[in-house]
Amino acid sequence: MIAKVAIPVWQERVSPVMDSACQLMVADFDDGKVVAQKTFDIPQLHNIQKVRFLQSLGIKVLICGAISQELESLLADSGIEVNPFFRGRIGDIINAFCNGNLQNEHFFLPGCRFGGRGQQSGRCQRRRGLRRGRLN
Repeated sequence: MIAKVAIPVWQERVSPVMDSACQLMVADFDDGKVVAQKTFDIPQLHNIQKVRFLQSLGIKVLICGAISQELESLLADSGIEVNPFFRGRIGDIINAFCNGNLQNEHFFLPGCRFGGRGQQSGRCQRRRGLRRGRLN
């Protein structure tokens, strides 16, 4: 079964802020491997319309940098798994996701290593749930 993972892009890296990102890299995974990859321009619309855009692409998982709570909640409510507070080169993030190494502190945004907003209790804490190739 093919599943789609999206990463907002800025200069070949994870965009620091999802809300203002202009491009989205979408990778199709099948059996834990990337089978297709394409980049899309993100329409600069209201958050609800951005969510609809991601839904129209069939996105199941979003790996991103910082994200507003409003957009994160809208995405989660629409069934898209949001994994915020990542940084790094897109290829490295995809490889780490495939190999189950995404929890390496090298990929954490500064201040998110121990949970970001309040150590061990912030929004960064949730990404600990990411596992190798975990796709719904």
